[in-house]
Amino acid sequence: MPQPTSGDSLRLALPALALAASGDIAYVWDIGSDTVRWEGGPEALMHGARPPGPDGANLISGDELRARINPQDLIRRRKALSRHIETGEPFDCDYRLRLPNGAIHWVHDRGRVEQAASGVPARLCGVLRVIDHRKAYEVELEHQAHFDPMTGLLNRHRLCEILNAATEEAGQLGRSSIYLAVGIDKLGLVNDAMGHAVADAVVQEVARRLRRALRPGDTVGRSGGDIFGIVLPHCPEHSMVQVAEKLLRAVRAQPVATPAGPVHVTVSVGGVAARREDAVRSMTRAETALQEAKRQGRDCFWPHHATSAAQSELRASLAAGQAVNAAIQAETLRFAFQPVVDSDGCVAFYECLLRLPQPDGTVLNAGAFMPAVERLGMARRVDHQTLALAMRALEENPDVSLALNLSATTTADRTWLTALEEMLRERPGVASRLIIEVTESAVIEDLEETAAFLAAVRAHGCRTALDDFGAGYLSYRHLRSLPVDIVKIDGSFVREMAECPDALLFIRTLVMLAKGFGLATVAEFVETEEQATALRREGVRMLQGYRFGRPSLDRPCRDGLPAVAEPATG
Repeated sequence: MPQPTSGDSLRLALPALALAASGDIAYVWDIGSDTVRWEGGPEALMHGARPPGPDGANLISGDELRARINPQDLIRRRKALSRHIETGEPFDCDYRLRLPNGAIHWVHDRGRVEQAASGVPARLCGVLRVIDHRKAYEVELEHQAHFDPMTGLLNRHRLCEILNAATEEAGQLGRSSIYLAVGIDKLGLVNDAMGHAVADAVVQEVARRLRRALRPGDTVGRSGGDIFGIVLPHCPEHSMVQVAEKLLRAVRAQPVATPAGPVHVTVSVGGVAARREDAVRSMTRAETALQEAKRQGRDCFWPHHATSAAQSELRASLAAGQAVNAAIQAETLRFAFQPVVDSDGCVAFYECLLRLPQPDGTVLNAGAFMPAVERLGMARRVDHQTLALAMRALEENPDVSLALNLSATTTADRTWLTALEEMLRERPGVASRLIIEVTESAVIEDLEETAAFLAAVRAHGCRTALDDFGAGYLSYRHLRSLPVDIVKIDGSFVREMAECPDALLFIRTLVMLAKGFGLATVAEFVETEEQATALRREGVRMLQGYRFGRPSLDRPCRDGLPAVAEPATG
């Protein structure tokens, strides 16, 4: 049976025991003889051509050790060592070390130089630790910070950095660069009709086709959702159309193979000649052009035309976008609530009208900033925020129903529907008190996609409403195919009732059409009792306007709004 180790022997054995337990390697590099004496760790990591020394110690030359360090890391190690000798800063460095069998390990090297009496460095004493797992984790984190996990393409942040570099270099050389925004057409409809797996397969295949269609020096990334960004360095502006047409053909060339079978896919493209400016501005311009390409019928290209008026408008939009973004971050966006009353004058529900508080105490209404939000592609993010605000208001006011307006782009956003489902699951009974409104113009832009979206909202137990009914002149066939419960007659007809007899006739026609489908009707912008009486006579079931209450920042209540209305708007 082994005898217990004495205290002195244990103290002497502690360093070796610690090294054995940790797997680290302790070393002393004698600079004069250029030999490295080492102990501990995996023997293969430091094993050299030399046999052990006379005293049985493990030895390797400094040159042999340097020869094993990855050439790309040698300079960094040399600089760290020089700083340590010159300034006393700790010597601490990561580098790759090659084993005799060719394998590579990442190691963390920490040490301290001991100087001779003359002040000349005599020895470097340190510890090596293998950090392969840590480096692999760091590489994974860096990859996630720069790449889109689904497609493997660069993400928006990295794409922005590359665009900045490309425009800077092009400006120095007197050349131009191009930025293209490429959006998949009707991806939301594909997702709703065929499922996430099919939509994901479409995104991945479009990414591959775009990559194959570009030059080696071009960069393609996924800037978000169904939109890709492409940086074309040293590309003349007149070539933008040809490049865009090449991308359009590459995507539409053949159907995309998906788990549900082949799917025909097209894209729309917006482009801009990127100048020496903030990359975000160039990307915004291209995405604005992309939206115009979609309005022109999709599967086409639209360039951004930067007139002086457009430049001024863009600057104003960017300022408004920054203000909204800051409000989202600070959670200061608010609702003003306006009542919608029934034929008895009782509140049927409230419409949630978004407001942006200003530093001076005034409040901007949605009309002052939402056009900029939609132009900058921020509408989906705002709609996610308003959904959370509406859910909070419904929880705080269990006796009221609320109507929430959504932008046209959100009808193609599956993540919004997912968020709605999750929030309703956590709040039983709330769905029946939530009304989701979309505008008639959004419906006309993509009838099938909007109908699928509204059907999904209804499936979760919410009611749906068609806002601005009559403004876009939906046909009988269109209205029949929409899963809505309420139609809100555009307020322009109500305002024109007194001066224009045709307006009242048009309202009568809209009400009859809605009644034919069993839909409830709301008339907006009702300001006088005469208007209210005439509208009720025509069969309008609910009324909304200043006659029954202005928008108020106070909490809604079942019996009507408090007397205090919202402050003056900017």
